[in-house]
Amino acid sequence: MILILGCSFSMGWYSYDNTTETLHTDYCWYDELDRPYQVYAHPGGGIMSYCACLESIDIKKYSAIIIQETWEPRIVIQKQLEYYTSRLNVFAWTIDNAFHNRLGGLPKVQNKIANQYNFKWQQGMSDWFWQMENSWNILTKACASHLDRLAQQTGLPTYSYSFTGVKYPYKYIKYLDVKPATEQLFYKKDLHNPDLHFTQKGNTVLGQMIKKGLGDGLQ
Repeated sequence: MILILGCSFSMGWYSYDNTTETLHTDYCWYDELDRPYQVYAHPGGGIMSYCACLESIDIKKYSAIIIQETWEPRIVIQKQLEYYTSRLNVFAWTIDNAFHNRLGGLPKVQNKIANQYNFKWQQGMSDWFWQMENSWNILTKACASHLDRLAQQTGLPTYSYSFTGVKYPYKYIKYLDVKPATEQLFYKKDLHNPDLHFTQKGNTVLGQMIKKGLGDGLQ
């Protein structure tokens, strides 16, 4: 059984009515792999979240790991790391951020934290978060190094696919030789919802790309 770590793009496919997206959990890109899997999806999360996941779950039943990398940096601290069942063998974390480096653009999270700790979120605070982008990138590189170490400790073959083409200098994790989704899928009619997620057809194309990239790697 393959363990898959991903973000909201590993939750399912999304329809779009020109205003909002709707998540459909009946199908996702990994259904194209034709192999048994379990997925841990982290909407809003990334490499740091995948580290926390690997540290918390039992990996004995898995034969390989696939990591779906998204836009970084995503320095996310959860109050509690909890998952719910989205569908059979797909688990999504309950979003309960104590901290997120993108707080400057997350008004709902801002309000929730401000209400909890009894203060008022001000515009200058958002600017402060955005100005630290270079520092967030350094922290992400440290998280990538830790993720690489955790994967090595499992002893399982581990592959990563970068949506953006940005690649970290892993020593154990192997990047798939697959073109970035930003080049192949984004802003393509019927494949990608504008500035958002992939359609059902987009997930099919992505799954076939990853399947081809894996080749015989999971044999």
